[in-house]
Amino acid sequence: MNNHYKTYVWSFLGRLSHWLLVISFFISFITSFHENLLKLHVTFGIIALGMFIKKIVWGLIGPKYARWSDYKFKLKDLNLYFVEKIRNRYRKIEPGHNPASSWFAFLVTWFGIFCCLIGLLLYGIQEGNGIFSFLNTTYYMYMENLFDIHEVLSYILLVMILTHISGVLIEQFYHKTSMVFAMITGYKKAKGEDIEPTFCMKFYGSLYIVFVLSLASYTYYIPNNFIVKSKFEKIDYKKLHSDFQFECSDCHNLIPPFLLPKESWKNLMANQDNHFEEDLELDSTMVKSIENFLIRNSSESSTRESSYKITKELSNSNAFIITKTDYWKKLHEKIPEEVFKSDTIETKSNCIACHKDFEKGILADINITFLSK
Repeated sequence: MNNHYKTYVWSFLGRLSHWLLVISFFISFITSFHENLLKLHVTFGIIALGMFIKKIVWGLIGPKYARWSDYKFKLKDLNLYFVEKIRNRYRKIEPGHNPASSWFAFLVTWFGIFCCLIGLLLYGIQEGNGIFSFLNTTYYMYMENLFDIHEVLSYILLVMILTHISGVLIEQFYHKTSMVFAMITGYKKAKGEDIEPTFCMKFYGSLYIVFVLSLASYTYYIPNNFIVKSKFEKIDYKKLHSDFQFECSDCHNLIPPFLLPKESWKNLMANQDNHFEEDLELDSTMVKSIENFLIRNSSESSTRESSYKITKELSNSNAFIITKTDYWKKLHEKIPEEVFKSDTIETKSNCIACHKDFEKGILADINITFLSK
């Protein structure tokens, strides 16, 4: 074993950005499975993107061993590295990146940047939020494609990172190279030249990390900031159509028209004498007026995620019970049945219990408030 040498390889800023990247990636990955944590997902996604970008820049202007010019990208070297790794348990290791970690760092950085940028595009196009929300109107029909790309990239990154962690643990416990501690202390068990980060590297590197963390804090804590702000405003249905607002919210939650397609609304309005086993006793003029309003503002006229997906599902149907759609079931599948039967909610159609601005046309994940079981 090579225990006689110790080289200062990884600077404090390099190690800090490394651990920020690890933490932000895993938090982003975990929060992606929870609709109500979307804002947290975006926040840590921004930190991850910031650290990936720092990796690129640090590879150009950072200290020795962190620069791309010090990486080993020759395929011949990569092959020899694995051969030597298998043959010699206590082989001599070099300071800086070996061929395997060189390729990993390069690929994970670019896959990561692409994944984060696709995520921001998805946030704008699917959710109508953030700096790319202006693209929602024109490109909303591609939201599912972007989601698939973002998801595939995230799983590729997960596999790459877990493979990297496995390699580090093998180095730590089998090859006895103390590789885990190298990214904690900055010192590697190898013979080489200690790095000496300049004042400019320390100053601008620190300033950049503070900027990224500040931007992330701003994203999470400041309401309606430009990174999370939605293009969809609250709708005053009473002002738009007072009869619709009054008659359709008297017995149940007011259902925003954009949640059902035209044919579904026509079917719903066709039987006013048997509206969920009740006679609404509305005159024909009012019925026609409300129906026209619903048709004008149906899901076909909206670029919201819910509108697009419900329209797509009910395109060849005139069904009008939203809670029976596959789209609704998938979104709520993790919620136990007893939650809907609780005294707070009572029924699946009581949307306002969780979506506080539901009757104003806001269904954003960020507005989900009911979390108790």
